[in-house]
Amino acid sequence: MRILITNDDGIDAAGIKKLAQIVAKISNEVYIVAPSGQRSAVSHSITVGKALQVRRESFPAAVKAAYSCSGMPADCVKVAVQAILEEKPDVVISGINNGHNMGYDSIYSGTVAAAREAVYQGIKGIAVSTWRENYALVDRYLEKLLRDAIDRKLSPHEIWNINFPACGPEDYMGIRETLPAAYPRYKDVYEVSCVSENVWEYELVDVEYEKIGEHTDFFAVEHNYISVGAIECSVLRDLQRSDANRRTDRC
Repeated sequence: MRILITNDDGIDAAGIKKLAQIVAKISNEVYIVAPSGQRSAVSHSITVGKALQVRRESFPAAVKAAYSCSGMPADCVKVAVQAILEEKPDVVISGINNGHNMGYDSIYSGTVAAAREAVYQGIKGIAVSTWRENYALVDRYLEKLLRDAIDRKLSPHEIWNINFPACGPEDYMGIRETLPAAYPRYKDVYEVSCVSENVWEYELVDVEYEKIGEHTDFFAVEHNYISVGAIECSVLRDLQRSDANRRTDRC
């Protein structure tokens, strides 16, 4: 099995090194194409109007090859699949993100966008996140979760999203299959300050939504469960349905 790893925290991030160590236990054909630096919260941005710079990198894990890319997480998947790798990967795993990607926030995530780009390329996409490089549960459970995700049959417009809670093994409650919450973690509350007569600064402050809905990813992680579940790529779903309808109309 050929596995491509990427992320949005950059090729030097602790999370991608941890992920590569674990994925190397699953496959002996692992490749990395990751951003050259921090690209958090860039969503599904891609680079246009200038060339991507790709550099071969040494990497502290048993991978076939590792490359840094000057572009965004989605760029990394696109250029890896279309140009760098000789053969298409079977799976793309994005992470391990330094921070959760749940609920509405997953729309902004570069980590999730890389997994989404994999689905757009016809490849299974998996996103993995934890809280502030807390790897105690990752070390115990991620290999099994990835094996299960790889074997799981998903719709062709879904990615698999895994989020680890911030707790240690002593407080861990188990694994819960969830749905993405229909709200972000923080409300859009801004503090404003005047810089000059015609200039103001608006800064987001951390005002959290109440965690509601036991079926949601936010609720699960808040209560020390590992959250696993599918995120629907609605654009691809709608295109597939439209294409199916057109083919039906022609019959």
